[in-house]
Amino acid sequence: MNEPSLTVPGAMWHVTITLNGEPVTANRMTVGLADLELSHPFALAARYSPDTVELRYWDEGHDCAAVVKNALRLWDQHRSGAKLPAWPVVGLEILDRATFQRRWPRGSDPQGLLVPGVRPL
Repeated sequence: MNEPSLTVPGAMWHVTITLNGEPVTANRMTVGLADLELSHPFALAARYSPDTVELRYWDEGHDCAAVVKNALRLWDQHRSGAKLPAWPVVGLEILDRATFQRRWPRGSDPQGLLVPGVRPL
C-alpha cells in the first residue's frame, strides 16, 4: 500500500486550532470571533467558552508544514484587530482531505462541528 504524499500543490487541509487562557466575556468572544470569521479567507467555524476557543477551517497549502505555520500565526495576526485575548495555542490538528473524509464521511457531523459560524461550546 502506497503512503500518500504530504507535498501536493494546491492541496486542501482541514485545520483545527484550540486556544485557552484567562476567561473573557461571551460578548467579547462573539464580537471578536465574528470579526475573525469575516477576515478569514476560508469558511471558519468557531466554538467558544469563557476560557477556550476552537477554530476549524480549510486551508490550501503545498504541504502540511506550510499549513501548520499558517495555523500557528492565524490567532496572533488577527488578535489585536478583532480584540481577541492573547491566548496560546494548546492544540493543533491538520488533516489532509482524504483523512478528513475518512473521519467525517459526508453527512456525519452530528455535533455541527463543521458548520461555519460562531457559537458557544
